[in-house]
Amino acid sequence: MRCYLPLFLALLSSPALAGGYFYSDSGIVATGRGGAIIASTDNQFAQYYNPAGLIRVEAPTFNIGWSFVQQNIKFDRLNDEDGTFYPAVKNEAPPYNVPQIGFATPINKWVAIAFGFTSPFAPSALYDEDGPQRYTIIDTEIYQFSITPAIAVRPIKQLTIGAGFQWKYMGIGERLKITMSGNDDPGGDIVVDARLKDLFTPSFTAGVLVEPIEALSIGLSVQPPVSFETKGTGELDFSGNVFESLIEPPNPDDCEDPDDLEACPRIFTDDDVTMTIDLPLVLRGGVAVRPIKPLEIEFAVVYQAWKVLEDIVVKDINIEVVSALGPAAVDEELALPASFRDTTSFRLGAEYDVIKQLSVRMGGFYETGALKTEDLSVALVDPSKYQIGAGATVRLLQERLIFDIGAAYLAFTKQEIRNSNVSQINAGVFNDDVAVVGNGDIKANGWLLGAQVSWAMRNLGKKKKAIKPKNVGKHVDEEVVEEAESVPVEVDEVEVDEVEVDDENTDAEAPAKEEPTEDQP
Repeated sequence: MRCYLPLFLALLSSPALAGGYFYSDSGIVATGRGGAIIASTDNQFAQYYNPAGLIRVEAPTFNIGWSFVQQNIKFDRLNDEDGTFYPAVKNEAPPYNVPQIGFATPINKWVAIAFGFTSPFAPSALYDEDGPQRYTIIDTEIYQFSITPAIAVRPIKQLTIGAGFQWKYMGIGERLKITMSGNDDPGGDIVVDARLKDLFTPSFTAGVLVEPIEALSIGLSVQPPVSFETKGTGELDFSGNVFESLIEPPNPDDCEDPDDLEACPRIFTDDDVTMTIDLPLVLRGGVAVRPIKPLEIEFAVVYQAWKVLEDIVVKDINIEVVSALGPAAVDEELALPASFRDTTSFRLGAEYDVIKQLSVRMGGFYETGALKTEDLSVALVDPSKYQIGAGATVRLLQERLIFDIGAAYLAFTKQEIRNSNVSQINAGVFNDDVAVVGNGDIKANGWLLGAQVSWAMRNLGKKKKAIKPKNVGKHVDEEVVEEAESVPVEVDEVEVDEVEVDDENTDAEAPAKEEPTEDQP
């Protein structure tokens, strides 16, 4: 094999491919509570946070929702030669769309199940193709979701165990530039583009819910590490490069004019590249208290073992570029250091039932960063961050039709990077010295906005119960008909003849029955 450039070393040295989509946890109700919903989850999204919480689902319920995610980033890259700043660049990508859909139902008071589609919130990125950040990122789109059947079983009143099987998908798209000159000369730039995906990787999730008393619940859950093996295409585009004419076209026979090879595009593609990414173990724990009946407060902690992502492994690299400059060999497998750290978030959220038809919630979290300052880049802004959110639930039609809304604002600590480890990727043509491109100032914030609608099939299969008159000969009582587990039951009216009762002798016995005479049967 002859290869001119270490194609995917150039592309995948950007850590955005490894962890950039872990922007915030999933779920519209959870957004409004700052993600503090491990011990108090009670809808389909329990399969994401703690599947044991499915036991709290009160009726067969369908839900569908949509969220919008935005990350605003401004990067002022520092010119290390003269200490000045390049023109600032901003993320110009529109809000990213994240759908959700699912169904959850109780089987009986001891078992509940759910089936649904969930996805962590992941912002997209789009920058000026010729901006000073181009050696780190031009555009990125990362999408990961899970399709999960889950079950919760309550062996005893105080304990519920839950688990779910996960069908996980990951899709990655990223574009950036590498250099042939080792400096910021656009004439030496080469565009690198990769589109990779893993259609199916199995995993699972599990959790427990402990409720020793009605006013207290404790939730714990685990998401084990997941290894994705994405496959797809990689592309090198030499268009506009000063050495474009020295490079042989990849397929001269496909050129519009075989006699004019200079007009033939120099775009080289490898259709079978493999990249392996290991995602972390996630441990969640929460304690929820209900000091008064309408109020619930939860404190939660989430730990993500990002340090497990020691290397990103790229395999099956097979792209050949022949030119007057001569080819250079590269290994078919590369192990790229990721430099990630474990993260911990501390979350606090509360929910209050204003009336039966309306609940409001609020919460927030603080999370440590997955990267050291010197390893941050405009491609992945993941320092310490704060989030504050709020939301509400409206219940209509006797709690059959339910609307949820949630919104949150994220603030990232400002980063002044002066000792960056992020540099250009050298094409290996002239020298091994390349410019550092990660120094500068990064300001970032973001927002989340989502809404969902749910339909709860209450009264399903329930029969009407009638009020029966009792002790007609004495006075009238009405038998109290209890609602079964908060499911409203319609009651037909029954007319009962009024019976006069002596107020002064309400405890008197009813008149005795007359004994039949001999002439009576």
